Formats: sequence, structure tokens, C-alpha cells
Amino acid sequence: MIQNNKEDQVIIVGAGIAGLSLAIQLTEKKIPCIVLEARESFGGATSGVRISAKGVRILEKMGISNIGEPTEKLIMYFGKNQIKFDIQNDKGTSPAIIVTRLAVFEKLRERTNELGIKVIYNFKLENAIENTDGVVAVSTDGERIQGKYLVGADGVGSKVRSLLNPDSNSNKRYAGYLGLGFIFPSDEKVEMSLFNNINGFIGLGSVGTINSNDTHKNNFLWTHIHMTEAEAKSMTDSDVYKQITERAKNWTPYLQEVFQQIKANPKTVLYHLPVYNGSVPDKWYSQRLFLIGDAAHPYGPGGQGISLGMLDAEALCQLFTNEITEEKKANFQTTRAAIAKAKGESSEERNKPENQIVTEEELLSHYQFMKDFHQKSNGKLAM
Repeated sequence: MIQNNKEDQVIIVGAGIAGLSLAIQLTEKKIPCIVLEARESFGGATSGVRISAKGVRILEKMGISNIGEPTEKLIMYFGKNQIKFDIQNDKGTSPAIIVTRLAVFEKLRERTNELGIKVIYNFKLENAIENTDGVVAVSTDGERIQGKYLVGADGVGSKVRSLLNPDSNSNKRYAGYLGLGFIFPSDEKVEMSLFNNINGFIGLGSVGTINSNDTHKNNFLWTHIHMTEAEAKSMTDSDVYKQITERAKNWTPYLQEVFQQIKANPKTVLYHLPVYNGSVPDKWYSQRLFLIGDAAHPYGPGGQGISLGMLDAEALCQLFTNEITEEKKANFQTTRAAIAKAKGESSEERNKPENQIVTEEELLSHYQFMKDFHQKSNGKLAM
């Protein structure tokens, strides 16, 4: 049985940030759409993320503002040495922000509700059948939903990506480390700071409130620990605290003090999950199917994935708004893939175990390199 039979609607698979961003932008352009989500609901722990100035522009375009904390500098530490960059920003635009995923998602859900966008939960995509008139999304339960186009915004483990690229190794794979972060109440305003240490780095920045019910501002400390996938899956909160307590012995006195605040505050939120990535697919589109966000460029953390996903959504919305041609579809993939590659590959290289700083000499060498870059760039950095 075919339900929601609107032949001109765009079917969006995935109710994450990229999928909801596309749904909002399409609806504002009077293009009908429906969102299908495999999970029954959203919830659980949240993490902090940085959204670039370009990403903030899209949030504001969708009517979303006043979330997170602006960050206009990047402060890099190499042991006791410090380098401070000003983040380049287009004149008259809002700066980048650091914010919790939950805060962004809540605002997107509010906006989708205001616009009357239908989201169907517990729809696990099994197949997408293309025909001359459109496409039919088929769930594992046999439910069928028809539309004109189908967009995969279903993350690193994208089902739509595997349907578009059946002969390639497009499955998600373990990136080799556990990603973790602590969100904790703090009145201290912290610009985005990266502490480069031997055998790992630590990030720190202000994120504002966790969600709409939160009454206090927070800071976010994040890092990662290289381990096997089995170890990462079995890690408990207690295990994480034990490992970070041991690692913190080699941190700077300031970071050690921050970690003591984290451990002492009962309102601290700990987030930890195995990190996954995947191979960038050869095909982002077919006659009726398209990919955006992590489904299209499944890089690991640090590559501005959320910002890129929203920018993908904007570009695809523009494509749907105008006459769709093979040339325009190819240009969409070529342009967006190049930008994602530039951001994502460098991030993945930084996170590999073999590229971690392991000696004082390497730490000093990295500091000298960034110091020279700081002088050449007049202390300006594009992010």
C-alpha cells in the first residue's frame, strides 16, 4: 500500500540537522516534502559542535538565532606556548558559534513544527525504487511512500548511499578512536581553544545552554582516545573518567583545574561514542536520488560536518528550485565534494594515531610551524 502519495514531494531520509535543514528550506520555497527517520525518537547525551560563520548564516536564514556562544578567535597551545588567531569573517555577517547539537536540533524541530513539515519516525528504509514518474521509498515493514525525488541525509551509515553505490565499499567503518566530551556549567567565557599535548589534543570552548530548559551557561571540553572498536563500545562513564584522570596528569595546570571542575560538578554531562567514518562515494545522485551531509561525505569529526551538511542542503534546495539538468547535478556534486574533501581529509589525517605528537621535539616543531604561519597570515585564519 502506498501512503502519503504526493507525486511532487521530495522524500528526505534522515531527520538530523542536514535533513531538517533541507526540509525547512524546501518548504520556505513552497516545495512539498516529507521526512523519514529510522529512529523512534531523539534523545540521550549531547555533544558540543562548532558551526562556521557560513553555517550560522544558513541558521539565520531559516529563522534560527541566539543559540550557542560566538567564537571569533582560535587559541592554540603547544605545551606552554600559545598562538592566537583571529577568525576571518565576511563583513556584516555573524561569527561562528560553538553550540550543543541538542540546542540546534531543538530549534530545527521547532521550525519544522511551525511550518507543518511531516516527520515519520520508525521508518527504516529498505529500498528506493526509481521510475519515470518519480521514486518510491520502501521500508523494512513494507510501507511505501511516493515522491518526485529522494534525498539521503541519513548519516555516515547511509542506506541511500549504499543504494546509489551498490558495487563500492560504502559502508561505515570504525575510525580508530573513542570521541568524548564533557559539558559542564561555567561562567567563564572561553574562545575556541586547542591544547596540543604529547599523545593527544584537548579542545575547550563555551557552548551556552545545553537546551531550552537549561538555566545556566556551559563550557565544553572534548578529546579522543585511540582504542579498538570493541573497547570503545564497552566503555562506561566510569571507564572514561578513569582514563581521562590518568591523562590529565600530563595536562597544563589550567586544564587540570578545568577537569577538577568537571569532576566536582554533578551537572556535568559526559558524552562518549565510538567514531565512524566511511569512503566518499563515487555517486551522489542518480535520476531521482541525491545525497547530502555525512551520507555524501562521511568524514570523521573536525571537518565541519554540520556546517557542510547545511550548506549541502542549501545548494540542493537551489537545484530543486530551478530546472534540474544533468550538468547542474554534476556541478552540485563536484562543487560540494571538493569543499568537503578539503575540510574532511585534513581532519582525518590529524586524528590518525600515527600523526599524534609523541615527543617534546615534535611538539616544538608543530609550534614553530604554526608560529611561522601566524606571521605570514598576520594572525588571520579562515575556518
